[in-house]
Amino acid sequence: MVRDQNGGWILGFNRYLGNYSVFDAELCGILDGLTLLIDQGHDNVLIQTDNLEAAQAIQESFSDGSNSALIRRNHCLLSQIEHW
Repeated sequence: MVRDQNGGWILGFNRYLGNYSVFDAELCGILDGLTLLIDQGHDNVLIQTDNLEAAQAIQESFSDGSNSALIRRNHCLLSQIEHW
């Protein structure tokens, strides 16, 4: 789900992923959300997740260079956003 700065609903989305780990499913959800936001012209995002492992992986891999393709793809999209 994507909300504006006041908590108002912008859009919701879902996708069938098949057989993924919870960690990878969370990264896919973040990736899909970022893609939708960029396509709509948004340039300021705050990512909220209840998956501490995914949040830490995204934050920590900026400094150490991740081997995960999903994390690298998220970083590529985040680099297109002014503030996140």
